[in-house]
Amino acid sequence: MMTGIALSDLHGYLPKIEEAFDLMLLPGDVCPVRDHRRPFQENWLKTDFAEWVKSLPFKNKTSRVIMCGGNHDFCLEGMSYSRKKEIEAAAGGRLEILENEGTVVTINEGEEDGFVDYQVFATPYCKRFGNWAFMRDSDRLDEYYGFIPSGMDFVISHDAADINGLGLISQGPYSETNAGNKILGEHIKRAKPKYYFCGHIHSGNHSLMDVDGTKMANVSIMDENYYPSNLPLVFEYSK
Repeated sequence: MMTGIALSDLHGYLPKIEEAFDLMLLPGDVCPVRDHRRPFQENWLKTDFAEWVKSLPFKNKTSRVIMCGGNHDFCLEGMSYSRKKEIEAAAGGRLEILENEGTVVTINEGEEDGFVDYQVFATPYCKRFGNWAFMRDSDRLDEYYGFIPSGMDFVISHDAADINGLGLISQGPYSETNAGNKILGEHIKRAKPKYYFCGHIHSGNHSLMDVDGTKMANVSIMDENYYPSNLPLVFEYSK
């Protein structure tokens, strides 16, 4: 049995994590909202964010943090492999940054279960609604989301799929607006991961619910006023 934590849309806020975990999933918008300049964001990821990652309550040496970018994370769009590795190294080798790709995380679950492999796919791409990072038109989104393999343990995306109210705005002047990504929703239904987590729409459905065999939730910790009113989601999973 592994313990996971999922949280999104930190926007520079680095919460105190109390629960020891095996795997943390971060679906984007990690960087501070106050400054979108690429040099500032990259430096922040290598310093404040990296130190926060190293301070997390990892269960053991195999515990990891997997993240993708979001529409506010301008520095990650087009970032070279070597510069991403510099950020990961600054975080003590505990961090992996994915961009529409998958990885296998091998977790030591103790003497009884031993080492167990978990498959994770992460995509930062969002439907277009302005001049933000990782925004793409429908044809390109369909192409990118087509890379999501079937049967993954975990899929995380920054954009909120149009499933079960994940992209339904429930606060503020746009309350009751469905901003969910329909193309992403169709690909999540196709791929049927065991778990699916997203963010982006801060007030989307945060209840962890099983929808056609996939447990899913919006895990933004911010509300629509950019106040951290939601707690990270803690869950347990056994293959």
